[in-house]
Amino acid sequence: MLGGRWIAAALVLLAAGSAWEACRPALTIVGNVTLDMVNGKPSLGGAVAYAAAVASAFGVRACIVTAAGPGMDLSALSGHDLHIVPASETLTFEHTYTYWGNARRLRVTAQPNVTLTMAHVPPRCRRARVMLLGPLMPADMDPASFLPASSGGRGSHALALMAQGLQRSLDAGKKVVPLHQPSPQLLAALGPSTTVYLSDVETDAWPPGTIEGLAARTARFLVTRGALGADDHERGRRTRRPPFPVDAVVDTNGAGDCFATGHVLARAALRHAAPGAVANWAGGVAVSQPQTCKPACITQAMRAGWAVVPRLEESGGEARVGTGVVPGALGGPRAALRAALQRLLPGTERLAQQATL
Repeated sequence: MLGGRWIAAALVLLAAGSAWEACRPALTIVGNVTLDMVNGKPSLGGAVAYAAAVASAFGVRACIVTAAGPGMDLSALSGHDLHIVPASETLTFEHTYTYWGNARRLRVTAQPNVTLTMAHVPPRCRRARVMLLGPLMPADMDPASFLPASSGGRGSHALALMAQGLQRSLDAGKKVVPLHQPSPQLLAALGPSTTVYLSDVETDAWPPGTIEGLAARTARFLVTRGALGADDHERGRRTRRPPFPVDAVVDTNGAGDCFATGHVLARAALRHAAPGAVANWAGGVAVSQPQTCKPACITQAMRAGWAVVPRLEESGGEARVGTGVVPGALGGPRAALRAALQRLLPGTERLAQQATL
């Protein structure tokens, strides 16, 4: 009799733990939105906006924490759990393109008076499986403040850092220029639960061996390299993740953010066998869209092309569409996420459905 009670109690605890996990947000995105001025026309931008666009395409309702000034239109982020930290101004970038179209120059014309920290994240959003950080300038965020809760245990999260903003400074004319070595903020955010995303724009000026040294202090360290794909550093080994072929590179804005978010969700939500291929597919979709419609059109393009995702693989030096099928990845992104949750937590179909709404 006593043994039966112990078994019943254990089952209750197991069910409670399963419910806790199933109801956790899959993703919390933290970073400043931007007001992007392109040829004098304003549009919504920033790593957080591009990450939200990818999450929408994957059928993931993310928690979003961002700072914005009065009157900023954030309707493009509808459908997510949005938390706005009031600021004096919205971070504003003036975009200038060279005559061949893809070499972008940025100048900062306004910055908010808020530095985002873990204290700005609501309790529910702190329970997310992955915390995706997207600082755009060093003053945007204190990324190290997000580390303590990622050390393990129930409710802890993995930390994914889109770190380009930590590797920027401003010249006398307020133009954005890259730093020539890892910033103190980047170094402070490294840890065994941290995955870092950068591009060769930020890392090419670093001394030899720097990437390998930093990668040894993280879970993963990925560097995108444009048409060459991406380098994935993990456990002392570098793997070149080949690019997904596109017809033409139209505009590169947001490509790195889409790559990082695609990689995070391919691993955390879909449990895809080739997250690098999914990430490069997401980046390829981003560079195939014009600046004038971003980030909204990225969501639309990803949904339209979703059929290739279950069969993405890496073979023959490129990310390509293979003949295999990832279990549970058919039927669109939301169905794939539900199937992944059900595989993780058998018998919680209703909870899995609620968690992906």
